[in-house]
Amino acid sequence: PSDGGAIVVKNISMVSPDHAKFSLGLRPEKCLEGEGIFKQWFYFEVQNAPIGAQLEFSIEDAGVSTFNDWNGYKTCMLLDRDEWIRVKETEFKDGVLSWKVTASSNLISFSYFPPYSLERQVNLVHSTAAAGICSHVVLGQSEEGRDLHALVFDKHLDASLPHYHVVWIQHRQHPGETSASWFCEGVLSRLTEMSSSPSALLKNCVIIVVPNVNPDGGVRGHLRTNAKGANLNRCWGGTFHGLENVAGQTNPKAVEVEAMVRGMKAMDGVDLMMDVHQDEEKPYVFISKSPLGCPSCTPEIKAMREKFESILQSRSPDFLTPGPVEPVGYPVPDPGKANLSICSASVAEAFPGCLSMTMEHPYKGNVNRGGEFVEGFTIDQCRG
Repeated sequence: PSDGGAIVVKNISMVSPDHAKFSLGLRPEKCLEGEGIFKQWFYFEVQNAPIGAQLEFSIEDAGVSTFNDWNGYKTCMLLDRDEWIRVKETEFKDGVLSWKVTASSNLISFSYFPPYSLERQVNLVHSTAAAGICSHVVLGQSEEGRDLHALVFDKHLDASLPHYHVVWIQHRQHPGETSASWFCEGVLSRLTEMSSSPSALLKNCVIIVVPNVNPDGGVRGHLRTNAKGANLNRCWGGTFHGLENVAGQTNPKAVEVEAMVRGMKAMDGVDLMMDVHQDEEKPYVFISKSPLGCPSCTPEIKAMREKFESILQSRSPDFLTPGPVEPVGYPVPDPGKANLSICSASVAEAFPGCLSMTMEHPYKGNVNRGGEFVEGFTIDQCRG
């Protein structure tokens, strides 16, 4: 596919007229960090497949991918151009990710996670803006000139308030973490519903929703980088805090991050920031602990975060789901040692008192939840 496609075809062998084997590789993407490349995301189509044909696929280099714990992962397959399902016959063994299917269509798509096209995102932005419930602004352009859209929900703000809160929700810094875009659909759907009978949230807060921080990377079929190879979630320290030539900071500055920072500063600060991501190896939803290591982190911030997590856990069965895989997320940085190149930590330090968080969704199924949810995280789970 021209939008988001990525795979390397090494060999196709015909065992018989109705039995084909595909030897594949992950397509590397340039990255400006020490590794030099990332490779993880895949999305491709099989065309002219005979109905009923046996198709076998092997990604030979999965064991040396950027995040190489594929245990429990099931490949995504598109049925009838409408429904994404998981291929139960997916296996990771001896460093090879393999699966097999019987062709039910002449055109079959497979992907690491259900992709989210730029066209769909633009349609979402336009339809939401056309409803008259928010303002549409362009924060800037990407490296390749694509607009960085934002939807500002401020039409129900109580003008008599001496102070209002600024909430910033952004998605797809890492373009291959497409669950963020499906999550954004859920966010905008909920805000649309709330706008019909304005709640205390909309009366007290300005909510800025950025559907896609990295459109170039998405179109190019990248997992983590923009058109120049920058990992945007390692570019915030230079723009916000002047960090250069330090471990974890990507240089040069990324225009997409600079646009986000200008937008945040234009709001005279941020009170709550949610940066939505996806973790390749953990099977549950969690919030990164990186901002807890910021020099400015206070007991009040920790208490707000604990309350937020407690409420979210009571409402979402996928958040920190207890079970055989302990839901611990990422480790807590030592006090004062947060990586300020990461968005949530950088924003927390730039705006003291801000509850700044990175939400991580899984690609894999939630084994702690059990049942049908073991196969893989779904679009419906993303939307909430």
